Amino acid sequence: MNRVKDEIVMHFRIGAVHASVSTPIRALRRQYLALYRDFQVQRPADDSIRIEVKRGEFSLGHRRRYAISVNSRPRFEPTRFDEVLPYIEWTINWELAHVMRQYLQLHASSMEIDGRGVIFPGVSGSGKSTLTVGMITRGWRYLCDELALIHAKTLQIHPFPRAICIKTPAFPVVESLGIRTRGARHYHKGFKGDVTFFNPLSIRPNSVGRVCPIRYVIFPTYTRGAAPALTPISRAQAVFDLHRVCFNLLGCRTLGVNVLAAMIRGADCYQLVSGEISETCDLLGRLVKQEGMRSALSA
Repeated sequence: MNRVKDEIVMHFRIGAVHASVSTPIRALRRQYLALYRDFQVQRPADDSIRIEVKRGEFSLGHRRRYAISVNSRPRFEPTRFDEVLPYIEWTINWELAHVMRQYLQLHASSMEIDGRGVIFPGVSGSGKSTLTVGMITRGWRYLCDELALIHAKTLQIHPFPRAICIKTPAFPVVESLGIRTRGARHYHKGFKGDVTFFNPLSIRPNSVGRVCPIRYVIFPTYTRGAAPALTPISRAQAVFDLHRVCFNLLGCRTLGVNVLAAMIRGADCYQLVSGEISETCDLLGRLVKQEGMRSALSA
């Protein structure tokens, strides 16, 4: 942590992502450290994403503005303090496409189990983050709830263990997993409404995963009250669906379609209908357990 004039600069290494957050706002520093203290480092990396947050001018409605910039470029001016931290998270996500072009970046949660990578691609509202929390409680290890960072040369997933964002309507589901939500700080995140954030290490110690190859690509769709079901799909269909959730298909240093085709050659691909969280987690657990048994028998 460094001091620059009246501001304090905090540096973080969040898996593959380096970020520095500079702000004179003490409450914001406390909130950010509550989520990322485990990832704090003393010095910034050369490729660190530099976020600066300052108190801005008052708006016409007499509300305080907050000026958020990234790498010295103005980006957002929220008028609510409870929007500032979500905007920081959003800013870092979008900046990755410009500064980390060695990775193909998919809108997907990503996890690791016994050295095998699992990605859950999908749009907002498909239940990715809640499913991610459920699998962490079952011993799976967390890579990210928003992005799958696929290295274009090695085709492996790299961790970016950002704080897990859960919408308040999903609190009862999270509570059913044994995770306390009472007293959690609420933030406002655009059309998602009120959300909270969880440090993955607060859910389970040593829950952050490692770099790994992709073994499963599973497209989830949450259907309230549905019986969980996995339906195999072809790799060709999976590549077609994946290109729709790729943030930098043309901005990656290697042609994105080629990366998608190559990374999926060793993966099994499924559509998942997810319903009750425990039953869905059981189904996914059986999937990887069966493969482990087949591998042991063939060894």
